[in-house]
Amino acid sequence: MEQTKKKRVLRGKDKDLIFYTLMMIFPVAQFCVMYIGVNFNSILLAFKKIDTMSGTYTWTFSNIQNAFELFTKSPVLLSTAKNSLLAYVVLTFLGTPLGLIFSYYIYKKLPMSNAFRVILFLPSIISGIVMVTIFQFFVERAIPAFASQLFGVKMKGLLENPGSRYATIIFYNLWVGFGTSVLMYSNGMSGISQEMVESAHLDGATGLTEFWKITLPMIYPTLSTFLITGIAGLFTNQIALYSFYGGGAPENLQTYGYYLYMKTKNAKSDSEYTLLAAMGLLLTVIVVPLTLGVKWALEKFGPKED
Repeated sequence: MEQTKKKRVLRGKDKDLIFYTLMMIFPVAQFCVMYIGVNFNSILLAFKKIDTMSGTYTWTFSNIQNAFELFTKSPVLLSTAKNSLLAYVVLTFLGTPLGLIFSYYIYKKLPMSNAFRVILFLPSIISGIVMVTIFQFFVERAIPAFASQLFGVKMKGLLENPGSRYATIIFYNLWVGFGTSVLMYSNGMSGISQEMVESAHLDGATGLTEFWKITLPMIYPTLSTFLITGIAGLFTNQIALYSFYGGGAPENLQTYGYYLYMKTKNAKSDSEYTLLAAMGLLLTVIVVPLTLGVKWALEKFGPKED
């Protein structure tokens, strides 16, 4: 009898192992192809010194050293680092709370909630180039015209004025970034048990208490996913600079994502890719432990559903 039970347990474990293996085949294969396969040559390029005349190469660490010196001494890249970090901080610490508030408003079906859902998700539906064109027309022509007609004040367009350029682009990214986050947050909130909410209100919970004690812990896995992926994209975010300026974005606006994209796009030979590959590798070395650290902190100190 005991042997029969053991056989059943072993068969159950075997079935679980088979199921787990089948479920993991696709993500593992995707990682191997889309990350290792795509980036393998780039990793090798970071350690190559290519002779443009003969096409031969030698292995070297000089590319890593040159990339490190550029990151720490180049005025352009120091400005780029500041812009990338500032964009991440503003979009995360301002965009995330606003996204949660808008989502909660829509979830509670307060007045105009459906209209807000459409307005906030609209930039995610319309082409990015179309949205940039509309936004440029508004900040470059409409706002100065309103200021002149209503207040008699003559002003430059917000993108034309160097003092307001960066803030205007950050505002655009903040606005267009609400679509996906609000959709995901509000959908997550819709799955919260209404019996739990009603019970909390019977115990005297206010709307703020409901949001802080029930809603936020229940959607915390979705929130933490957005925060972790935001860290992972710290050095790849272009903040839509290519859509606004093409290849001619001012140096004081450029981020790492835009800078590396344009350098890669304009590279003429394999020898130019070696330094870019080394720069990408250094940024990966920085962002991987940073991402894992943020993931650990969010799981360790974040709110629990219970």
